[in-house]
Parts: sequence; structure tokens; C-alpha cells
Amino acid sequence: MMRRLSLRWRLNLLLGALLFLSLLVNFALISWNAGPRVAAESESDETLARELVETALASLQETPDPEPPLRRLLAQLQNLRHVRIMVAADAAQAQTLPFASYASQVGGAPGWFVRLFEPRPSVTIVPATIHGRNYGDIVIAANPTGEVAEIWTEVCSIAATTLAFGICLFVLILILVGRAIAPIADVGRAITRLARGDTDVKIVPRGPPEFVDIGAKINGLAVDLAKVSAENHRLMHQMMRLQDEERGQIARDLHDEMGPPLFCIRANVSALSEGAPGPAVVRQNVAAIGEQAEAIQTLLRRLLQRLRPPGLDELGLAEALRTLVGSWRAAHPELEISLAVTDDLGLVGETVELAAYRVVQESLTNIFRHARARKARVSVDYLPLAGQSATEALRVIVEDDGIGIGTTAIRGLGLTGMNERVQSCGGKLNVAALAGRGTRVEAVFPLTPASDLVLGVA
Repeated sequence: MMRRLSLRWRLNLLLGALLFLSLLVNFALISWNAGPRVAAESESDETLARELVETALASLQETPDPEPPLRRLLAQLQNLRHVRIMVAADAAQAQTLPFASYASQVGGAPGWFVRLFEPRPSVTIVPATIHGRNYGDIVIAANPTGEVAEIWTEVCSIAATTLAFGICLFVLILILVGRAIAPIADVGRAITRLARGDTDVKIVPRGPPEFVDIGAKINGLAVDLAKVSAENHRLMHQMMRLQDEERGQIARDLHDEMGPPLFCIRANVSALSEGAPGPAVVRQNVAAIGEQAEAIQTLLRRLLQRLRPPGLDELGLAEALRTLVGSWRAAHPELEISLAVTDDLGLVGETVELAAYRVVQESLTNIFRHARARKARVSVDYLPLAGQSATEALRVIVEDDGIGIGTTAIRGLGLTGMNERVQSCGGKLNVAALAGRGTRVEAVFPLTPASDLVLGVA
């Protein structure tokens, strides 16, 4: 039930509970002091009434006929507020007079409240003896009616004051808390829009400093998401353009390089099928067919190398990298490439092997296209990981002595693809400019799942 209540109503319920608790505490304090208060008041009124009766009886000792003044005195004493005075014929009758309960005489106070503070009946008997004649016994009993009524009035006043204060405080909290937590609704609407992909979100700072800080962070998050979305669209368009270019290049290669050999093969086969050519002609046509088939095989090998690293599945990562570096050395003799790779790569899985190969391949491509370097170094080895869930990692380093990479350079599809490949294997990629000149690309692949891999390089 509480989970469904808003923060505003939770605060109101908490305040109401505190006010109710304070009311109970006040009532307990009044009850603690009310008993002695009623008893002391009753005793004081009873003592005062006895002294008044004794003084009046002493004054009647000098009266020749004391009976009329005695009746007038008793009639006047009936008007006393906190005591009841009655006349009994003797002591036995005095004990049977109705002084045991005063609940019915307390105006406005409920019975349960009167019973809380009703003192035990205390009766004082004063013999009415004048000139040696006994006119009966004057019985004095405390009547706490007024005092109990005053206590009940105090309780009602405190309860009414607390209730009025609580209502005012509720209204004040509804207004103040409503204004204070209003930015939460703005935050909720902003998060909903962000979840729908709408990054055009701007929260106006208002409310307490904490909400202002949250609003500023959400605005910053919206800006970052907008940048990421724009970058993703840019990379998507670039990837689609490169895919189209790659497909076009493959189509051109197939058309330009595979078409003529196939035509020559068909021509030679046609020449062999016509008439009865001599052995020399047959050998010439067969040799031509073999040459064209070799050309087609070379073309297919080159296309397959672009689509899938040759020898990676059969020979492993080390041999595939040697083949890759060898092809680069043959294609670009002006670039001196050194390769240092360990042959013990049995712990490396297929996914990590392919990712490591692509890192080296893309790095060499970037060196050839952008670095204007004369030397490049490729290194693949194991790296111990201290304090990590993975005890060992595969480290791939590609360095060159080219013009280096700027600090404000925008990552293209190649670097972004490398980073995504490395991260998909649980690793980290670091691309940085060297102190002198050149660029260093370092990829570290944990050989067991690691949640927090830290590179040991700047």
C-alpha cells in the first residue's frame, strides 16, 4: 500500500503520525498530573469547608435559638462548588449518603474520562452540637465535578489545537512539497522522451540544488546521446558507402579480371573441339587454358583474402599474420615491416584470433593510407594480468614512425570497427601518438572473461 503512495502523501502520513503521537504524549502527561491534581483540590476544598462549618457552629454557640440560623447556614453551604454538604441524623446514616460517584454530575465529560480521575470518596463528619444539644451530623464530601470538567476542557482544547495545527501543516506541506518535488515530474518526462529516442530534451533548472544538479546531468546526457546518435548515423552511412564500394570493387574485379580468362578458356576449348588439331596445337591450347585457370585462381585467392584471412583456421594466428605481413612487404617494399609473434597461441580462441588479425590488418592499412611511415612494427605476445579475474591476456601492438595521430582526430569506420571488435571480446583498445613521431595501437584481449581490464600503458 505504501509503495503506491506518492512522496507527498508519505510525508503527510508521517506528519500525521507524529502529531497523533504528540497528542497521545500530551494526554498521558495530563493524565499523569490529573489524578494528584484532583485529589489535592478535593482535599483542599474539603478542609476549607470543614473549617467554615466549624467556624459557623462556633458562632452559633452564642445564639439563643440556633436552629433557624443553622438551617440557613446549611442552605447556603449547598451552593459551594467543589464540596457537597448534607445533614445526617447520626453517624450510621452519614455513611450511607450517596457520595460514592460523581460521574453523572460532570457536564460534558464522558464516563470513561471521569472514571480515570474520580478519587475515592472521602467523607468528613462534623457533629452539630450547640448548647449541649445535638442537631445531627453535618457530612462534608469532596465533589470533584468542576475540576474533572476543567481537565476535560483542557484535553479538548489541546486536541482541537493539535487538529487545527495538523490541518494547516498538511495544507502547507501539500503546497511546499508539491513545489519542491515538481522537478521530479520534469525528470520523469525527460527520461521517457530519452527512452523513445527523442534527444531534444531540455530541463529548466528549478527546485532544490539536488534537482538542479540532476536536471543538468540529464541535459548533458541528452546532448551526449544526440552526439552518439549522430555519430552512429554517420558511421552507418559511411559503412553502407564502403560496403557498396567493396561490392562494386568485387564486381569490377570479377568482370575485368575473370571475364577475359574465362573467354580465353572458352576460345581454346572451342579450338580443340573443331576438327582434329595436331599435338602442337593441343599442347598450346592446354597451356593457355592452364594459364587462364591460374589467373582465375589467383583472383579468387585475393578475393577470399579480403573476405576471410587465409590459413587462420588451418594454420593458426601466427602463420596467418606472417602471411599477411609477407603480402604487405611484397605489395609495399618501401615500408619496412617487422613481425614478432609467439608460436604458442593455443589458449587463444577463434573469436580472439579473428579480432587480433583484423586489428593488425586495419592498422597496417591505416599506416599505408595515412601515416607516410617508413617503418612499422607488429608484436603479438602474452601479457600477465595482476589482480584481474583473467590471469593472462593476448597483447597486440602495431607501431609506426609516421606523422602520428592528432588529439582531435575523428575516428573513422576502421578505428571504430577495431574498437568494437576488441570490446566484443572483453578487451580494451588504446590508440595514441608516440612521444617522438608515429602512432601506437595496442589491443589487449583477456583469455578469460574480465570485467575490469586496465591497460598498463598511457
